[in-house]
Parts: sequence; structure tokens; C-alpha cells
Amino acid sequence: MAEPQAERSRLCVFPDLSRPQSAADIETWCQPHRKIFGEFSSSSFGDFQTVFDQPQEYIMELTFNQAAKGVNKEFTVNIMDTCERCNGKGNEPGTKVQHCHYCGGSGMETINTGPFVMRSTCRRCGGRGSIIITPCVVCRGVGQAKQKKRVMVPVPAGVEDGQTVRMPVGKREIFITFRVQKSPVFRRDGADIHSDLFISIAQALLGGTARAQGLYETINVTIPPGTQTDQKIRMGGKGIPRINSYGYGDHYIHIKIRVPKRLTSRQQNLILSYAEDETDVEGTVNGVTLTSSGKRSTGN
Repeated sequence: MAEPQAERSRLCVFPDLSRPQSAADIETWCQPHRKIFGEFSSSSFGDFQTVFDQPQEYIMELTFNQAAKGVNKEFTVNIMDTCERCNGKGNEPGTKVQHCHYCGGSGMETINTGPFVMRSTCRRCGGRGSIIITPCVVCRGVGQAKQKKRVMVPVPAGVEDGQTVRMPVGKREIFITFRVQKSPVFRRDGADIHSDLFISIAQALLGGTARAQGLYETINVTIPPGTQTDQKIRMGGKGIPRINSYGYGDHYIHIKIRVPKRLTSRQQNLILSYAEDETDVEGTVNGVTLTSSGKRSTGN
């Protein structure tokens, strides 16, 4: 189950999920933190006068792939919401409420303070305009009750670690902050991803092909002859969807040349023969010496 969480960094707003979503729809999900709270405070959910009206916050753990590709993830929340027994009215179903004579049913009272006249919430009925004679047995007249609900969260593809979304649960709203786990294969840079690919010395020298793990499928990578270690190969459009724009990022594959720790006798002789013909060696090579003519020969 998700845990409550106190800090919000970036916010997204879930759209109407009953219709197909376009890239333009996705762009409207994520909006600046301050703008969201400006809209939020002016909405019907923006009344923070009571603790029950304050939105609850949760943390949702996601794997790297779930965040990159998107996922519908379900979890349980305990939320204060409109009491289902009395429908938020506060009185026991089937019972009547009494008209508040203190405020005349208006929910407001007038207070005279010398030359000033002020209007405030009625102290007797709390602004209801009526007095509850028989409180609801579930919410005890408050109109709010703690409820356990299963929530299906449609995580948008491309969501980042620390990003926060708000979504409706019943008649309330909650905030969900995503915590994205590290991937053992990929490193993320915005919509781009990076990974390492190990190739042999022969592949680096002569070129060839290699298979690399991609985000969506296995990728066949063409290795050009003379590939150097840490050389990058770009796979366009194989990255993460751009959540605030269109299209996908790229997948950058970093080449790593795997040097064998042990050689067979045949491999060693072949390498020694190759080393004899090298002309750009700084220093020495074990098993190879220079002759008086300047050419390399196999040493003892």
C-alpha cells in the first residue's frame, strides 16, 4: 500500500480517462507546481478550513520500465471522504434536522461591535442552517468518514522520479508522488536513455553486428570497423515518450570492448604476429622485441 508523503515537486493532472488520449492531452497532464495550486485553491476542493478538506498524499513505487512505458497500477488508500451512510448530511438516514433559529437557517450570524457590523459563520449550527438531532452513527454528524478504497492509477508513459500527480478519488482528490527505481541496464537523461554494449576485439577491429537490449525490443546494432571503446551509437526514436511534447527520445549505446583475460596458444601466436606488424606502439609488448633492422620479432 502506498505511504503518505509530504513533499511535492512537479504535478500532473489526470484527464478524462473515458476517452482516448492524444499527445496533446498528455502535455496538459503536467503543469507547473504553482499553477496547479492556483487552480486547486479556487476549485471546489480548495476549501482548507477543515482537516478533512486537505488532500492526502501518497508515494507510488515504479520500476524503470513501468515509468518509461506507462502502466495502470492499483493500490489501496485510506481516505476521508463523504460519508456513504448519510451522504454527507450528518444526520442518521430517516431522521429530520431542526431549523436553526439562532441564524434563521441562513448559516450566518450578525455580530455588532460598536460602529461595525460583521457577518460570520453561525456558531450554533456551524453554517449548516440546521441542527442535527440524531447524528449519523458512522460519521457522528461530521459528514466525513474514513474509507478504504482501491484506486487504479493510469501512470503516463515517461513519468519521472519525484513527479507528482493529482487525481480524484470519490468526491475528493489525492496527490501521488512517483518514486522510480534505478535500472540495471538503462540510464535516463530526460527522454533519452543510455546503455552499454560489450563487443569483442575482433568485432571492434573488423566490424560486424551485435544484439543489445532495448527498451521495447532487442536491437540489432551494426558495429563499424575500427570502433573505439566508449564510442556512442545512436538509435533514433528508441527512447522514452516525451511527456510534454511529441515523439520519443533516443537510445544511445556506449561501446565497451571486452578484452579476454586468457588466450589459447593459437590466439597468443596470432596476436604476437599482429603485434610484430604494429608501428604505432608506445612502449613495449610482452613477447615482442625490436631487431637491429627496426622490425619486430618474437622474443623468447
